Amino acid sequence: MKDVETGAQPEFPIRRVEILNWVLAGVLSIGAWFYFPFYIVRSIFIGALLANVSYLFLKKDLKHFLQGKLLLSGKVKMAKAQFYIKYYIRLTALGLILYFLVRKQVAHPLGLLIGLSTVVFSIGITAASVVKKFYFTAKEA
Repeated sequence: MKDVETGAQPEFPIRRVEILNWVLAGVLSIGAWFYFPFYIVRSIFIGALLANVSYLFLKKDLKHFLQGKLLLSGKVKMAKAQFYIKYYIRLTALGLILYFLVRKQVAHPLGLLIGLSTVVFSIGITAASVVKKFYFTAKEA
């Protein structure tokens, strides 16, 4: 979809997603404080913290991959391999952390799931606002 005024492709507001990630983490944790025991609240906070930190690392790695010198030097396969290796190492580490948190009963699985979902919620909310903005802008033209 092109921007009607400039004719350029719209960019997804990544910075807005980052801010909304932390806002949702705070809102969900504080909101849960009124309705659930501390164990659940702590689980939501831990899940949100893990999701947001993982998101930041993924963003950094993706930025380096897309703007990296490896891609510009023509070593695309090596750049892809490095990106995927980092991605799967991070995913494995996150899985192990979640396993030990649940296994040692530091966090409740449902609370972790809610906290981990903050990134998904913020991406969905941001995407809906971008689609709405461009839909109504295109409709008026």
